[in-house]
Amino acid sequence: MEKTYWPNRWIFILAAIGSAAGLGNLWRFPYLAYENGGGAFVFAIIIANILIGIPLLMLEVGLGQKMQKGAADAFGAIKKHFRFIGWTAIVLAFIVISYYMAVVSYGVNYFAASFTLEWQPDANSFFFNDVLQISDGPLTMGGISWPVLAGLLLAWALVYFSAWKGVKSISAVVKWTATLPFVILFILIIRALTLDGAGDGIRLFLFPDWSSLADPNLWLAAFSQVFFSLSLAFGVMIAYGSLNRKSTEITKSALWIAGGNFLVSIMSGLVVFGTLGYMALQQGIPVAEAASGGPGLVFVVFPEAINLLPALNSVIAILFFGMILLLAIDSAFSLLEALAVSVRDRFKKTNPKKIAFIITFFGILAGLFYSTKGGLYYLDITDHFVVSYGLVIMGILEAIIIGWLWKGNQLVDFIKDHSEIHLEKLWLFSIRWFTPLFLGILLIWNIYNEFQQNYEGYPTEALIYIGLLPILLAPVVGYILDKLTTR
Repeated sequence: MEKTYWPNRWIFILAAIGSAAGLGNLWRFPYLAYENGGGAFVFAIIIANILIGIPLLMLEVGLGQKMQKGAADAFGAIKKHFRFIGWTAIVLAFIVISYYMAVVSYGVNYFAASFTLEWQPDANSFFFNDVLQISDGPLTMGGISWPVLAGLLLAWALVYFSAWKGVKSISAVVKWTATLPFVILFILIIRALTLDGAGDGIRLFLFPDWSSLADPNLWLAAFSQVFFSLSLAFGVMIAYGSLNRKSTEITKSALWIAGGNFLVSIMSGLVVFGTLGYMALQQGIPVAEAASGGPGLVFVVFPEAINLLPALNSVIAILFFGMILLLAIDSAFSLLEALAVSVRDRFKKTNPKKIAFIITFFGILAGLFYSTKGGLYYLDITDHFVVSYGLVIMGILEAIIIGWLWKGNQLVDFIKDHSEIHLEKLWLFSIRWFTPLFLGILLIWNIYNEFQQNYEGYPTEALIYIGLLPILLAPVVGYILDKLTTR
C-alpha cells in the first residue's frame, strides 16, 4: 500500500507532544519536584532536557525519518543483525501498552464517576474497593475486576479508532487530544490559584532549595524523568519520525516537542499543588502530608481535594479526568502506532486497519492480567522492571549503535542537512559519551537498590515472574519476531 505521511510538520509535533505528555507528567513530575527541592528540580529538568532528552529525540526522529522505517527495520538498515534490537524495543512497547491501558481504564471509570462525584464520601475506598476490588497481594489474583475490564474495553476502543487508519486518523485526532489538555489545564490553573491556601502549595512545588542540587538523587531523578517522559527507547519516536517526509526539519521539531512536554509538566504541577494547598488548609494539615505520588495522587488525593472545593466540584472533576483521558489516550495510541509501523514495514500489502485490530486484540488479551483484582500489584511490578531495566538498556544500546557501531555514520550529516538550528557537537557529545555513561550509572544504581530490599516489599517470586522474566524474554521474543517476519 502507498506510504502515508503526516500532513505537515506541526501535526507531527502535536502528535509527538501528545505521545510524550502522559500520566507521568501529572502524577510523577509534580511529586518528584516536591521531593527534590522544588524549583531546583525544575532547573535540573531543563539541564536534563538539553543533555539527554533533546539529543535522543533528535536521534530517534532522525533515524526514523532517514530510513523511512519503524524501529525494527530502521536498525536493520544500519546492520541486519541489529534488527532484532528494534524488535526488542517493540516488544517492550507492547508490554507497556498492555499495562498502561489498565491505568487508562481507571481514568474511564473516574471520568464517568465525575458527573455524580461517585467517590464521595470516601475516595480511598472507592478506588481500592469499588474500582480495583483489590486483592490482598500479588500472590492472590482474585478474579476479574469488572469495572476495570469494562473501562479497559472502552479505552481500547477509543485507542483503536484513533489509530486504525494509521497516520490519517491520528492526524485528525491529535488536533484535539494534544491541544485540549492545554486549554483544560489553563482553566484548572486559574481555578487552583484562586483557592485559599493555593500559594502554600505552589511555593512547595516551585520555590527552589538550591542546596538540593548537591544531592546526586536529584540529578538521577531529573534525568530519569526526562528520559522516560519523552517516550524514548519504545520505538515510538522512530515510528513517528518515519512518517515524516525526508525533507522535514528535525532539530526545531525536537525543541518544540521537549518544550511542550515540559510545559504540560509545569502546568500540571500548578494545578495539583495549588489544589493540594487548599486541601491542606481546609483539613489543617501541612501540604507535604496531603501530597503523594503515583496512582494515589490522581485517583485518591485529588478526588478528596475536589470533594473539599467550595463550588463547581463536578465541573472541575469532569475537566480534570477528561484531561487525564486525553493525555492517556494520546500516549496509548502512539504506542499502538509504534507497533503498527514496524508490522506495516514487514507486510506492506496488509490493510492498516487489520494490523491495528490484531494488535488491539492481543493487547486486550494481555490486559486481562492487569484487570484482575491483583492487577495494580502486577502493573506496579511490571512498570518498575520495564522502566528501570528494559528502557535503560535499550537507551544504552541505541546510543552505542548510533554513536560507535554505525560505520560511516551518516545520521549526524542527515540531521545537520535537515535542521535550521545546528546542535551537532552537543548531539555527538550526548550520544557518544553522556547518554551511555549516565544510563550506565542509572542501571548500576537501579541494580544496587534492587539488592538492598525487595521493591515495595513484594514477594521475591512475584518480582521474578512478573517483573524480571518479561525483561529477560523480551530480546528472545524480539529475535523470534525478526526471524518470523523476515520469512
